[in-house]
Amino acid sequence: MDHYNIQTLLPVARTRNVSQAAEQLNLSQSAVSKRLKMLEQELGILLFERVRGNKSFSLTPSGESFVEIAERWLAVWRETQSLQYRSPNLFLSIGSLDSLNYAFLPRLYQSLARHEPQLNLKVVTSHSRELYDLVDRREVDVAFTLLRREQPSVTVEQCFAEEVVGLRLAHPDVPAGTSVHPRELAPEDELYVDWGPSVQMWHDQWWDPGCPERIFLDTAQLIFSFFFHPRQWAIVPLSVARRAELTGRYRIFRFAVGQPDRICYKITHKYPKTGTVESLRIVDRYLRELLQEPS
Repeated sequence: MDHYNIQTLLPVARTRNVSQAAEQLNLSQSAVSKRLKMLEQELGILLFERVRGNKSFSLTPSGESFVEIAERWLAVWRETQSLQYRSPNLFLSIGSLDSLNYAFLPRLYQSLARHEPQLNLKVVTSHSRELYDLVDRREVDVAFTLLRREQPSVTVEQCFAEEVVGLRLAHPDVPAGTSVHPRELAPEDELYVDWGPSVQMWHDQWWDPGCPERIFLDTAQLIFSFFFHPRQWAIVPLSVARRAELTGRYRIFRFAVGQPDRICYKITHKYPKTGTVESLRIVDRYLRELLQEPS
């Protein structure tokens, strides 16, 4: 089979649209259609059915089955092509959220750098939904996200749960460890970051999610650029709060009512590249050790 035809099939299967797939592949629509027709002729099966009156396609049952085979075939082909460049070193691309790269995963990276010098790491910071797409396209080998999402090519497993706490500027009138009821915290003073569905649902039970004065931030580290008044507060994971508290500028407080943990998920491709299997095993081993350490 021609790998170019296989590479053309997968975007069409994902988008169900030739024009969108052609744009992703930087090809003309006619070139995409020609490659699909050649692949169907080579296989002797019909992969797609055009939806009448619509520009989209639907996969036939045979097409659905072949897509999984095609993903594995293309992964093996890429690994075969890279053999000539293979060195004794191992390679792995890790994707993660900003908050995990800031306060949790550095310990994993340090352990790998210290004890596994043959493992070459590439670390990518992105948002949860984008991390799924990166894993799906095999641009990232393993990723850590707060979102659980069903995606046929991606394997999802819960990695750990972490307590969320309150954070505010250190102030003489506010002793460390103070327990605060949500009703004592004004929504307009919040620096808001989305910590996943469970925390967000709890949050919206106590504070108006549409408060116009609230500052919405998309990364954890931005919080520290916006703190300037003792009334301001933020909900953050405990690992982020502890690292901030070490600066002496911030204080941690707990909530007087129970709140859910933020849940972190580890995601990998259902059919990982053969050259990364050993690297993934190494990372899993150090990750288990990290999670067993006292918090």
